[in-house]
Amino acid sequence: MLGNNRTVAVNFSWLVALEFFVLLSPLVTYPYLIRTVGMELYGTVVFAQVIVTYVSLVVNFGFNLTGAKEIASNLANPDKISEIVSSVFINKFAIWLVCFFVYLLMISSFSFFSEHYALYFFSFFLTLNELLFPIWFYQGIEKMKYVTCVNVAIRLFFIGAIFIFVRQETDYIYVPVLNSAGAVLAGIVSLYILLRVEKVKLIAVSKERLNFYFKEALPLFVSSLSIRIYQNANKIVVGSFLGMSEVAIFDLGEKLVSLIKIPVSLIAQAVFPKISRERSVGYLNKVMMVALGLSVFGYLAMALGASFIIHIFLDDTMQDSVWVIRILGLSAIFSSLNFFLGSNRLIPFGYKNLYMKIMLGNSMFYLCLVLFMITLGIMNLYTISSLLVIVEIFNLVLLSFSCNRNKILFNK
Repeated sequence: MLGNNRTVAVNFSWLVALEFFVLLSPLVTYPYLIRTVGMELYGTVVFAQVIVTYVSLVVNFGFNLTGAKEIASNLANPDKISEIVSSVFINKFAIWLVCFFVYLLMISSFSFFSEHYALYFFSFFLTLNELLFPIWFYQGIEKMKYVTCVNVAIRLFFIGAIFIFVRQETDYIYVPVLNSAGAVLAGIVSLYILLRVEKVKLIAVSKERLNFYFKEALPLFVSSLSIRIYQNANKIVVGSFLGMSEVAIFDLGEKLVSLIKIPVSLIAQAVFPKISRERSVGYLNKVMMVALGLSVFGYLAMALGASFIIHIFLDDTMQDSVWVIRILGLSAIFSSLNFFLGSNRLIPFGYKNLYMKIMLGNSMFYLCLVLFMITLGIMNLYTISSLLVIVEIFNLVLLSFSCNRNKILFNK
């Protein structure tokens, strides 16, 4: 038991380093890009990235969770691990190809994308990170140091390249180009480690096994897509109804909220293999309370420092954005509970179809609220920020009820 907990602690430490660096690195370049390319163009870059995020989600297709779970459950069987890894890569590559042609058709068919066609085209290749980088494998074998070292090195390269190549407004196109180059490089290095260091073999897999892993991931894909609809669609709503400058402001708020969510996400990822193996409700609830406490502390720190944050990243004329940050931050508190009631409880306890239905209901609730706001003409940064909080509360109610009904909310 002590050795098992030590593994979780070491894995968690590497995840801490990785997640903080991943989320802090964009904040390093944020003020520079705002000053160099302007809020309007930077907002357009973010808007393109959000669209591509949905493509990445399709490529992922739930394999990050099912892959990690299957790997963690078959650590003593190298042949089985090779089958799992090969199946995931083959499925992902097939999905990526389909997504590429559909995406290309979309940006070529609608005039909305014509002004910044190159931006949307190059942004697509950010999906190569989802295709090539097997974070699910390293999570399953609980060796996140590989992921951390590769990601930190690549992001340091990206930060330096931004300051070197983006020197004027027209250089905004280098942002997705450099990002995509980093994704390819990180993928190549991580694959080398997987094949040469971990000795995993890529093998031919039967159509039956490919279909099996595809069907296993399908409910989680629907769940993940449902979550992303209300978590990421806000930027698309902001860009469509308010403008690209407002996207830049909203993006800053979401980046700061993501910093609060780091501890929860890290803990959730680090303990997922242990929860999958042991299925201990008591252990899960203790971890959930720790995550909740960290989220509350993080929110209070961010809410109190919001004015200073706006001064650093934007300018004093944007102080109205303080309340956008404070409202968005509330969602982090509720999502910390939802992590451990949903993906880290229902899934490892065998209720992934129920989890899928809850997330679908959540997305429908979000879309209804958006339509309601559009009808009333009350779309602004404050109401859209509040929308995310309301949806997280609704999600919390559904998840709590479902876990209690299936007797996995408290110890028996």
